[in-house]
Amino acid sequence: MSSLRNAVKRITHKERSQPQSRSHLGLLEKKGDYRQRSRDYHRKQDRLKSMRDKIANKNPDEFYFGMHNSRVDNYGLRKGGSSGRHVKTDEARQKELEEKGLGADAVRIMKDQDLAYVRMQRVMDGKKVERLQSSLHYLEGNH
Repeated sequence: MSSLRNAVKRITHKERSQPQSRSHLGLLEKKGDYRQRSRDYHRKQDRLKSMRDKIANKNPDEFYFGMHNSRVDNYGLRKGGSSGRHVKTDEARQKELEEKGLGADAVRIMKDQDLAYVRMQRVMDGKKVERLQSSLHYLEGNH
């Protein structure tokens, strides 16, 4: 009996489209769309919750020597808090450059060289444009 039940053609259920009167609202959200949006939302909420838990359980007495050379950046100040990004202090950045053998004058020379290189490339590109425009002029004259 079950073989006959499987032989019967079944009706395929189709999802409806957005009614014409509501087309200004965009596409009609189907169940799959909702599930994807919901899953994404809950995944983000769970991640935020775990981050809040980590912050709540953070040991205030924890110390690393890298804290001497960094500060918490106040970029993106929202609701009285800070963005929480740790960035190197200016003194630490300067010290790092000096350790690499780059003093303030060496950095200035490098910037000048970069500027000179950009100027040279600009001149070369300008000459190339002029050369291409002149060749284009010859092509227009043949027709």
